[in-house]
Amino acid sequence: MFDTLLPLAIALYSLAVIVTLIYEERDPSTTLAWILVLLLLPGLGVFLYLLFGRDQRKAGARDKHRVEGARRAAQAVAPLRDAYLFSQSPHAEDPLYRLVASAIERFNGTTPLPCVDLAILSSGDEKFTRLLADIEAAEHSVHLQYFIWEADELTGRVCDLLAAKVAQGVQVRILYDWVGSAFYSKRQLKALKTAGAHVRPDRADWRTLNFRNHRKCVVIDGRIAYTGGMNMGLEYADGGRRFDEWRDTHLRFLGPLVHDVQALFASRWYRVSGEDLFDSACFPTPDPLPDGSWVWGQLAFSGPESQWQSLRHVLHLAIGQATERVRVQSPYYVPDQTIADTLAANAAAGVDVQFMMAGVHDKRLPWWAAFSYLDELVEAGARVYQYEAGFLHSKAVTVDGRLASIGTTNFDIRSFVLHDELQLFFYDEGVAAAQDALFDKDVASCREVTIETLERIGRLARFRNAVARLFSRVL
Repeated sequence: MFDTLLPLAIALYSLAVIVTLIYEERDPSTTLAWILVLLLLPGLGVFLYLLFGRDQRKAGARDKHRVEGARRAAQAVAPLRDAYLFSQSPHAEDPLYRLVASAIERFNGTTPLPCVDLAILSSGDEKFTRLLADIEAAEHSVHLQYFIWEADELTGRVCDLLAAKVAQGVQVRILYDWVGSAFYSKRQLKALKTAGAHVRPDRADWRTLNFRNHRKCVVIDGRIAYTGGMNMGLEYADGGRRFDEWRDTHLRFLGPLVHDVQALFASRWYRVSGEDLFDSACFPTPDPLPDGSWVWGQLAFSGPESQWQSLRHVLHLAIGQATERVRVQSPYYVPDQTIADTLAANAAAGVDVQFMMAGVHDKRLPWWAAFSYLDELVEAGARVYQYEAGFLHSKAVTVDGRLASIGTTNFDIRSFVLHDELQLFFYDEGVAAAQDALFDKDVASCREVTIETLERIGRLARFRNAVARLFSRVL
């Protein structure tokens, strides 16, 4: 009886999944791929679908904590949105700024807000030196969210300092990705939790193991924010055992824009822990802005549970508006076809498209897959650089020397579809110029990928790269 019922149950469940896939109206290639997996691998295909294939958008829409957290986050920042109207500033007259800002507002509900004392930090030494000093001066709360929280000398210093702040009455909350941090000892974090800090793993459910919370952000006293590419670990300052150096980009800033980062942390914290942080203590009234010394910035974010793939759409929109130059830094280049086509079309039309990726890899599969995409980009006229002085982990984009975007998002399908990510967009020529200057400096440590470089790749390596490309959606 069991031998008869089990295959029947698997067949019925597979049929139900196929009907669900069709009903969800996903990308046709994704739908067809999963149908083939279910038909060719009965039993195993169902397991793979449960682990990797389920659409999380409906689950997110049904989750009461997520919906309520998003509502409370919007409510907490609403007074600042009313006080600072980008639409009434001269910047709103710029067509590029207006289009990008409008799209982000529609997708995420955020609007441009001012920030002051904006610093672009290009090394771990800069970031962690300033972060430790800011934590030392904290008076009310320190909120930290990282994809990877390692266990080393640096994390030990951070945890000891945080424990001391807890003893002083400061509220400390840490959110780390369960999978991203799985291979590192939790001894330091457990000791910190014993000292009174609130420490939580994110996405620790086996049903969401294919998804990651890839965001990195810190908010101190609701007044200082950090975000960017660097995780928590000494490797991000000195390159660790694998790399001669670690080249990354992080941000530190003050001002009303901090509230949006705080709201994003608070909404996720509410989802994971149920604790409500939406009060005036975590969202204090920002200090008055000095005249002429602040810039407009806007937070964009997305994740597997989001209604929109906001970052994918907004980056595609911004790049598509370029008339002069596009510069991108990302360790990986495994794009969806829409963004790949846009970059190539821009280059073919005469836009100066420059893409910089890691030349020394940390993961073989996405690095191999990237080469299967580079041919079209280079042949269209783009310039592609591989950074070889260490590992390039920066996630930054500039468009026409006017718009800059810096955050946690890689130029790969996983970041666009399967990760919780955030990106800040700055409507300011000075910020764009500063990021372009970093790009120019990094070019000196790069090897350019030319048509001749790609033609020298052998047939076996090309086949390997093409096979790696097949796994683009899970790399």
